[in-house]
Amino acid sequence: MRANKPVIDLLDTQNGKRISQLLFGEAFEVEKTEGFHSFGQVACGYKGWVPSAALAESREASHSVNALASFIYAAPDMKSEVRLRLPFMAKVSVQKTEGAFAILPEGYVFAAHLSHAPTADYVATAERFLGIPYLWGGRSTLGIDCSGLTQLALHAAEVSAPRDSGPQASSLGAPQPLDAPLQRGDLVFWKGHVGLMQDSKTLLHATAFSMSVITEPLATTVARVEAQGYGGITAIRRL
Repeated sequence: MRANKPVIDLLDTQNGKRISQLLFGEAFEVEKTEGFHSFGQVACGYKGWVPSAALAESREASHSVNALASFIYAAPDMKSEVRLRLPFMAKVSVQKTEGAFAILPEGYVFAAHLSHAPTADYVATAERFLGIPYLWGGRSTLGIDCSGLTQLALHAAEVSAPRDSGPQASSLGAPQPLDAPLQRGDLVFWKGHVGLMQDSKTLLHATAFSMSVITEPLATTVARVEAQGYGGITAIRRL
């Protein structure tokens, strides 16, 4: 199956709280259905519950949305009815193009907002999310968390990444000494948190401190996290 709504909350088995999100067109392998919800697994291995009505039959995707958001229109005209708002990295199936628009089974989307090629700089992708609200479990411009930001930025570069910061810290790239000089693109981890280095001294991350995606000196983050009692940096990974 695949998601047929812009953004769907993936709910925890134990308490029904949001633990992640599915984006339009992303695959979801259904294991069982109970009442109005289906339990299954997303491509990164996460498991949880989603509303069954938010799923549709699987369909091969040809493109991803490369704008922070785009719209599916009823006609190849920006003034026509909006049928759906697509988030960044939504998966779509382009049938053909008509002028400036790509034709999908669901309608028309501005073709320049779509891509079938990986991005060259995953940090630049993450930088586009500056100012986006922080949302636990979020994976879109409506709200995003630290590991969701990292995962989306890497997925746009066609780098496979786990959903949570813990597995990211143990599987992405090559481990670096904690006192190693840093460079753009390094991933810096704390217990339950991750950020991306913009340069040797500046960190980009989605943080509950400001409830947004921000950029700040790494030293500032380190001091604040330690003062809050969460400890120091636990890992540095370089892709």
